[in-house]
Amino acid sequence: MKKVILGTTALVAATALTAGSASAADKIKLGLGGYLQTSFVAADYDNDTNQLPTDIRHEGEVFFTGSTTLDNGLKFGVNIQLEARATGDQVDETFMYVSGSFGRINIGSEDSAAYLMHYSSPSPVPAWGLSSPNANASGFTTPSTLPNELGDSDKITYFTPRFSGFQFGASYTPDGDEETGSSGGVSPYAPIQDEGAEDEAYSVGVNYSAKFNTVSVQASLGYQLITRTTTDDTDEIAAGLTVGFGGFSVGGAYKYSDNDGGANDNDRQDWNVGVTYGQGPWKIGVQYAGVDIDDDTPAGNNAFGVANVGDGTLHAVVLGGQYVLGPGITAFGGIQFWDGDEDTTGSEGEDATVFFVGTSLSF
Repeated sequence: MKKVILGTTALVAATALTAGSASAADKIKLGLGGYLQTSFVAADYDNDTNQLPTDIRHEGEVFFTGSTTLDNGLKFGVNIQLEARATGDQVDETFMYVSGSFGRINIGSEDSAAYLMHYSSPSPVPAWGLSSPNANASGFTTPSTLPNELGDSDKITYFTPRFSGFQFGASYTPDGDEETGSSGGVSPYAPIQDEGAEDEAYSVGVNYSAKFNTVSVQASLGYQLITRTTTDDTDEIAAGLTVGFGGFSVGGAYKYSDNDGGANDNDRQDWNVGVTYGQGPWKIGVQYAGVDIDDDTPAGNNAFGVANVGDGTLHAVVLGGQYVLGPGITAFGGIQFWDGDEDTTGSEGEDATVFFVGTSLSF
């Protein structure tokens, strides 16, 4: 295989030259896509002083995407994601990619290989699931088995082609603090920054996806290391497994974080399990998630952002269902129960109950 995987935008362009003539492709034209999830929410908290009984929540993004394939088979593309609400990071992921028989390379503001290749337990509802939620009104920290310490900092990621169900990926992040043009980030015209709280970061992942007659299997394993100068390095390792059969989907995932957030001796474990059942346009199910934290760091310097965090475990359950009303239109509803013991209480007390009903639009 003559094509060489190279590590900068300029060198990726050089790869195209080594593969042969590329003159007849159309110029990239951007298309629109995205989603909007709107919910009516009612909640009851352990500490409900001055609490409003109901609320409206919405979350969405608009995607600007486009690609073109050259005569030599190389495909170049772009992905720009605009938040559909006011936020400090108004433009979310922004990256280009090149793909071909060698696999795929992402360059820019995008999640890491370990994050993108991770499988979590199935959620019964959009937006309010516990594995990767777009909404959370509980007041508790969000349980997540995704290796998400790096976020959307600028990085380069390579994915192999899928072989016999397996795919491998790796990411390199020059500066874990940097996302070009983001709130608190740097200008594309600025010199390279001095070292900040986070330095270089490395991420690797592998997943497996296959179907055996009527049974589907998806499994993942990922690791990433975030190095730091002024605080401790962070290690994250995550694994997930889902199995589908006869309308059922069953799965679970786990993540261990050592020195979470760069705080020494701040060890955190996240996990989730879930089962859903669906036929045709409808699906119902239940999902459980939890967090266990063992934190010996000083007050105010911990994963939960509150004082005097020590040992503790929180538990969360969501029950719900969804119904596809038409192409890209899904109605959903459900209820969440949250409970934290010892020092893992939420901002509104030791427990919370959240009811939600809404509609998810994709376009």
